[in-house]
Amino acid sequence: MFPKRVVIIANGDLTDLNFYRDLLNPDDYIVCANGGTRHAIALGLKPDLIIGDLDSLKPDQKHKMEIAGSQTVSYPSEKDASDLELAVDHALGMKPDHILIIGALGGKRIDHTYINLMLLYRPLCSNIRASIIDESQEIMLINNELVIEGSRGDYLSLFALTSEASGIVTEGLKFSLKNDSLDFASTRGLSNVFTDSQAKVAIKSGLLLVIKTSRLNI
Repeated sequence: MFPKRVVIIANGDLTDLNFYRDLLNPDDYIVCANGGTRHAIALGLKPDLIIGDLDSLKPDQKHKMEIAGSQTVSYPSEKDASDLELAVDHALGMKPDHILIIGALGGKRIDHTYINLMLLYRPLCSNIRASIIDESQEIMLINNELVIEGSRGDYLSLFALTSEASGIVTEGLKFSLKNDSLDFASTRGLSNVFTDSQAKVAIKSGLLLVIKTSRLNI
C-alpha cells in the first residue's frame, strides 16, 4: 500500500524544530536524503528510508538508524544525481498524493538551493503535488491551478519559469490577475498580498513558481 504523503528531509537549514513536528502526520512515509538524517534524529523520528551516498552520516548516526530499523539505499559519492534528487525519484515511484520537502533551503550554496527548487518539476511531470516548506515559506510549481492556504497579509509571489506564463487568473489577492501574462525574469509577480485565508492561482500555459511567505515569520 502506497503512502498518501512522503516527507523528504534534506540537509539544509531547520531552525524551529517544533514547527516541523507540527507539520508531520503519523502515517507520513519519511525519507532522509543523506545528511537530512541528522534532522530526523533531532526531531525524534525514525526514517523509513535513508538514501544517498551517506557521506554526511556519522558512524554513530548510521548505527542508530540501523538499530531503529531504517532502510538504507546507498550510492557512490561520485554520481550523476544529488541525494535530494534520488530521494524525490524514490518518492515518485511510491505514487503518493503529496511530496513534502523540508530542509531544502538555506546554507551557503545558492546553486544547491536553486536546483532544489527546480526539482519540483519532477513531481509536476508525474501529476503529483509537491512543495518545499520552511518556517517562513511554502514553494510550489504549477502548470494548471492551485489553492494556497495562508493568512491575511501573507505574501504570494508568482514567477514565470518559461519565456511567458499566460492566462493567469488569481483570487484572494490584493492585486488581481485576470487572464494576464507574466514574462520570465519579470518582477511584476513579486510580493502580492493575501486578502483572505486562501488564494487561488490558475494558469493556461507555461510554468509558475509560487512562493508564499508568512508575514509573521520574516
